[in-house]
Amino acid sequence: MPGEWIASFFAMLDAVPAWQLYAAVGVLLVLETTVLVGLVTPGEVVLLAAATTVTTAGEYVALAAVAAGASMIGQTGGYLLGRTYGGRIRASWGGRKIGEANWARAESVLRGGTGRAVVGSRFLAVAHSLVPVIAGTLRMPWGRYARYTALGALVWGLVYVGLGSAASIAIRKSAHLLGPTVTTVVVAAVAVTLVVRAVRKRRRAAGEPAACDSPSAAITVGGGAPSGDGAPGSPGR
Repeated sequence: MPGEWIASFFAMLDAVPAWQLYAAVGVLLVLETTVLVGLVTPGEVVLLAAATTVTTAGEYVALAAVAAGASMIGQTGGYLLGRTYGGRIRASWGGRKIGEANWARAESVLRGGTGRAVVGSRFLAVAHSLVPVIAGTLRMPWGRYARYTALGALVWGLVYVGLGSAASIAIRKSAHLLGPTVTTVVVAAVAVTLVVRAVRKRRRAAGEPAACDSPSAAITVGGGAPSGDGAPGSPGR
């Protein structure tokens, strides 16, 4: 059954003309960081799905270029929004829904001051949609921001298109093994869970009597001072 679902998914994507698929990916990636669509639909998911159709070097280069270009355009839009509206976006109803912790995490990336942090932010979930807005809000120099953002977008596009294409090839070649593999994993997980529960239950059962005995031993030791052999502080001394 899982193999049939995956085969249907691949067939559906393969039926879409390449230019339409790449155009849809480009639009979604632009919106991802410009209007924070990436908080709902991460661009990684969209790009990985599209990359499953890549079978040639030309397709790889074309999709990676679309991904990098669209990402750069979207992040530029986010930067301009942040530069224009500043903290009003963060203080708005939508900004509060995103959560202060996510804003703070994205801001900490830029506070580091290194270009490497800006490049790496493209690979951070949630933060990559917020970093452009915060960069504009903090008035990060445009030349510095654009340079490192372009590098990050290019590396991100190459990596994710490569991962999606490689995964697609591997899955397509071993789709007939997917059903038995999933079944084996599920059975093994259930068996491990049952064994762990049984061991924990046995340990708890074995530990309860010992826990009950320990207080009485403590009371005996505490009350044994008068018992006989002239303990320190005994009246006999």
